Amino acid sequence: MSRLDMHIHTTKSDGILTPEQVVVWSNKIGLKGIAITDHDTVDGIEEGIATAKSIKDFILIPGIEFSSIYNNHEIHILGYFIDYTNSKLVSITDKIKEYRANRANKTIEALKELNIEIDIKDVNPGGKKKSIGRPHIARALIEKGYVENVQEAFEKYLSKGRPAYISRYKLSLMDSIKIIKASKGIPVLAHPGLLDKSVNVLEILDLGLEGIEVYHTDHSKEDSLKYFALAKQRDLLITGGSDYHYTFEGNIPCIGKTTIPFEFIKKHLNF
Repeated sequence: MSRLDMHIHTTKSDGILTPEQVVVWSNKIGLKGIAITDHDTVDGIEEGIATAKSIKDFILIPGIEFSSIYNNHEIHILGYFIDYTNSKLVSITDKIKEYRANRANKTIEALKELNIEIDIKDVNPGGKKKSIGRPHIARALIEKGYVENVQEAFEKYLSKGRPAYISRYKLSLMDSIKIIKASKGIPVLAHPGLLDKSVNVLEILDLGLEGIEVYHTDHSKEDSLKYFALAKQRDLLITGGSDYHYTFEGNIPCIGKTTIPFEFIKKHLNF
C-alpha cells in the first residue's frame, strides 16, 4: 500500500534536514510522498516541490504548522494543500520570521548565561541565512565542541523545557484557521493526543477545523482509535505523520515512522 508521511519539518524551521534532503530520504525509504509542514513558514516548499518533480510519481504536499494560543493553551494547527504564495499567508509568516530572528539572539544570550560562548556570527556566518532556527544554533554548538550532534544540542539546551529554550511567536487559534483557509488550505488539528487533558477537543474542532491528525508518533493505539472514530463521525480529513525533526536510527532519519495510506488524501490532490 502506498503511504505518506504528512508531518515533516526541515531546516527552514527546526528540522535537521533541508527540504531537498527530506524528499530524497523519503523516496529512499519507499514513501509515495510527504507534506512539508515547517513551523510558521513556507520557505521550504518551493525547494521541496522542485526536488519532488525530479522523482517519478512522488507527491509533495505544501503545508505549514502554526503554533497557536487558545484559552491559554498552546494548540498546533496544520494547514495542508495551501497556496503558499498567498499574500496574507506570506505576510504573517514574514512577521513571524522577524520574531524568529530576535528569538535566535535571545537563545544565544541564554546559552552565554550557561557559559557557552557562541555569537550570531557563528550561527549565521556572513549573514547569508534568511531565517535562523534552532538547527543552525545546534550546528554552531557542534562546531564549537559543546555537543557531538544536533540531537544532543536539542536534548541538552534547545528543546522545550531546556535552559536555552525560547518560546515561538504564537497566533490565536482563530487567526491560524483563517489564514490557512484564506490560502485555500485545509486546517487540521495537530496531535490531539498530546494536548493537555483539560482541552476540549470537540470545542476546538467546532471552531472551523476540517481535519484531525489521527496518527502521530507519540499517539497511543487508543488515541489513534479514538480520533479515527471522531474523524469518521464528523467527516474530517484524516492525517498522520512522524512529526520528524532531527532523530536518526543508525544513519537513517526517522521519516516515515508514522504514515497514512495514500487513499486518505487522494481526492484532495487537485492543487
